[in-house]
Amino acid sequence: MRVLSAVAPMVLLVQWMDGHAIWVLLVLLLAAACMLHWRAQGRAAWLWQDRSADFRPGGGRLLAVAGLAAAVLALLVVGVQQSQSIQPPQGLMALDLKLQRAVSAGLPSVLLPLVQCWTMLGDLRVMGLLSLAVGLWLLWRRQGLQLLGWVVAVAGTGLWVRCIKAAMQRARPLGGLVHEAGFSFPSGHSAGTAAVFGMLAWLVARRMPLRWRPWVFATAVLLALSTGLSRVLLSVHYASDVLAGLCLGLVWTALVLWVTDRVEHGGGALRSPQAEAQLPLR
Repeated sequence: MRVLSAVAPMVLLVQWMDGHAIWVLLVLLLAAACMLHWRAQGRAAWLWQDRSADFRPGGGRLLAVAGLAAAVLALLVVGVQQSQSIQPPQGLMALDLKLQRAVSAGLPSVLLPLVQCWTMLGDLRVMGLLSLAVGLWLLWRRQGLQLLGWVVAVAGTGLWVRCIKAAMQRARPLGGLVHEAGFSFPSGHSAGTAAVFGMLAWLVARRMPLRWRPWVFATAVLLALSTGLSRVLLSVHYASDVLAGLCLGLVWTALVLWVTDRVEHGGGALRSPQAEAQLPLR
C-alpha cells in the first residue's frame, strides 16, 4: 500500500502531462537548449561530470541508419497520403488492411490479456515515469551531457509524433480491441519505445563490459519491435503506422546520439569545463 501511495502522485503527474503534452515537450526542449547554452558558456560546472566511455556508436553508421530510416519514413508518408482517400482501398492502405486482418485473426483469445499488458510498455504513463526516473538519476549523477541527450531524444520524438499526426490525420483501424483516441499515423507507442529504449540501451552499454553490449541493444530492439507488433495485434494501428513510428524514433535518436558523441569527443566550444581545465597553459 505504501508503494502504491508513493507512485500515485507520479501517475497523476504523468496524466496531467498527457493532457498538456505539446507544452510540456516544448518546455523540455527549451530546457535542453538552456543546458546547451550553459555548457557552451562554461556555466553550471557541477552538472558536467560526464566521463568519457570507451564505447562510441560510430558516427558514420549512425548517419547511415538515420538516412535509411528517414527514407523509409518519407516513402510511408507519401504512400499513406496517396492511398488513404481512395475507395475501394488501394496501394498501401489495401496492404495495411490485409496485414491487419491476417495478424488479428491469428491472435488466440487466450493471449489477448498478455498482449494488452505488453502494449502498456509504450503507454505514455509508463514511458513518462521511466523517462522521469532516468532523467532524475542522470541529474543526481551529474551526467549533464547524457541528460541533455536523453531529454532531446525523448521530448523531440514526442513532439515529432504529434506534429506528424496532426498533419496526416489518418483515422485508426475499425474494431480496435482496446480504446485509443487520436490519429493513427505514426504510432506513438512505436516511436516512443524506439527512442526511449534506444537511448536507454546507449546509457547502459556505456557502463557495461564489451561482451554484454550486443545483448543490451538486442533487448532494446526486441522491446521496441514487440511493442509495435502489439499495436497491430490489437487493431489500434496499421502496420505502416508502426513501421513509421519505429523509423521516426530511430531517425531522431540516431541524430541525437551522433550530436552527443561529437560534443563528448571534441565538441570545440561545447567541450566540458573539466576538459577546458585540463588543457595545457599557453
